[in-house]
Amino acid sequence: MIKPMSRMPFCKGKSWSRGFSLLELLVAMAVFLTISSVSFTLFSRHQALLSSEQLTVGLNIGLRNALSQIQLDVVNAGDGLILGTNVPAWPVGVTINNTNPTAAQCYTAATFNTAGAILTIPTYTGLCFDTLNVIVADPNTPAIHPCATTGCTISTSTGTTATGQVPAVINPATGVQFTTSQLASQFKIGDQVLFVQSCSGGGHTAGSSGCKFTTAVLSAQGGTDTTSPGCGTGCVTLTFSSTEAGGGNTSTSGNDPYGMTTNAPAVLLSDQYGPNDYIVRLLPITYYVNAGNVDSGNNPDPQLMRKQAGTSNVVMDQVIGFKVGAALWNDVNTSTFQYNYDASTYSTPYQFNLVRSVRVSIIGRTEPKATDPYRNAFDQGPYQIRGNSVIVDPRNLTMNND
Repeated sequence: MIKPMSRMPFCKGKSWSRGFSLLELLVAMAVFLTISSVSFTLFSRHQALLSSEQLTVGLNIGLRNALSQIQLDVVNAGDGLILGTNVPAWPVGVTINNTNPTAAQCYTAATFNTAGAILTIPTYTGLCFDTLNVIVADPNTPAIHPCATTGCTISTSTGTTATGQVPAVINPATGVQFTTSQLASQFKIGDQVLFVQSCSGGGHTAGSSGCKFTTAVLSAQGGTDTTSPGCGTGCVTLTFSSTEAGGGNTSTSGNDPYGMTTNAPAVLLSDQYGPNDYIVRLLPITYYVNAGNVDSGNNPDPQLMRKQAGTSNVVMDQVIGFKVGAALWNDVNTSTFQYNYDASTYSTPYQFNLVRSVRVSIIGRTEPKATDPYRNAFDQGPYQIRGNSVIVDPRNLTMNND
């Protein structure tokens, strides 16, 4: 008979493994939870830091792009305004509206609750920002003369119309010479036009520094004329709002929205123009800040805007500083290289034909987040602050420096 095997361990000398004890499991779980907690805490902090750095990088890129766009425009300031065989003593290539508010006038400070949490984000007002106008001529519209017969003269202060012959210029849209109706259609109601005396004719002293100008806004669409004296080959008729006597304009007249003649010295202006002078259609570019803009979350978002031909485009969001300074010509073959941020304190106030260099500074912020515990030292807001600037020498404004 076969005896059953006794209940003996399969391998002698080895005991059965009983696994982890409850105490060991609890210790292991505690260690694991501690390490996991530290890891996730570090990850969370680095994730917030990464998000903050991405916002800062975006802000720096926005500053660089905005300044690059301004630089491209300002370097061509005065383009198309050099007319005639002699270079005038101007052009006015830029005009600047400077504001110099106190901090209290510039922005409303943030408010906090008793626990230190932010309630309202700093809000900036329009007083905080300058305005820069870059004056250029419309490259697709040739200049016309104010009148069509030999020895004729018009007055911009006592009259409201100018009738000039169509120049023999190729229309870039068609590749052939402008017709009278084509050129007339280029001048639209609301356009600002520049009247400028030719230094080489029109009864003015050639080569003098007295080549004067004025500006007006068209009150009607350009028209045509083939019956008036001198218009047998076709003339363009422009109707405009009259200027003040002497060629000036007031700030409330609406006749000079870009401030070329408002407050300008009388020695630079005239209301008398002849057959050798010019009328130029302007296509200025204005940089300004829309301080009242808000984002989709109803948070303040001041935007730097670029406006040309009635169309405004956003250049940069979250702009909290926009200042424009000018280095000026001092009439003794040198320039003052300190940048002036108040046009009323120029050697001759508001004489923008003295401008030889422009310095534009922008301050921006990352998107405000009320839950962000960070507070910057600039205005104590919950966002990062960055600033940058660019200096531009408009090439058309240095023609008379020699």
